Amino acid sequence: MKTLFALIVLIILGVVANFVTVFVLNIAGLPGALLAIDRTKVGKARFNLATIIVVLCQSYVYLAYTTFIVNWTLKAGRRDDVPLGFLLWLPAFLVVMFPIWNCLMHARMEAQEQGIFNAQVEALHATFLVTLLGFFLFAFLPSLMNLGWGWVPYVR
Repeated sequence: MKTLFALIVLIILGVVANFVTVFVLNIAGLPGALLAIDRTKVGKARFNLATIIVVLCQSYVYLAYTTFIVNWTLKAGRRDDVPLGFLLWLPAFLVVMFPIWNCLMHARMEAQEQGIFNAQVEALHATFLVTLLGFFLFAFLPSLMNLGWGWVPYVR
């Protein structure tokens, strides 16, 4: 029963994150987006610098969310009253990866419709890959979460 409760909590967190991710990543990528508003209006070097800034900002913020989910799953899976804790890892992976993937797909579709590719859309590809790598690093080496995200709740 406790495994089911933990699974429901993960699903609720994923649904909330699916709606909030777009807004949070747009705010996180704002410094880079302001540096290069549109690829056609600024130089290539400035656009690349802006994209790197956006990747760093978005990745840091989204890895904070990843840290929260991974550490919560670690703690829930290790409890004695959660007998099937290992079953939480697949939903945890989906809860982390689906919102960023959904955000990336919608941003690409919107950019193609409008014909404008900004630094935030380009950076989402790298942010997705950083998140994918970060999830597995945090899951197998939990001490890495303390390096930059010790302020996140549930981090040791």
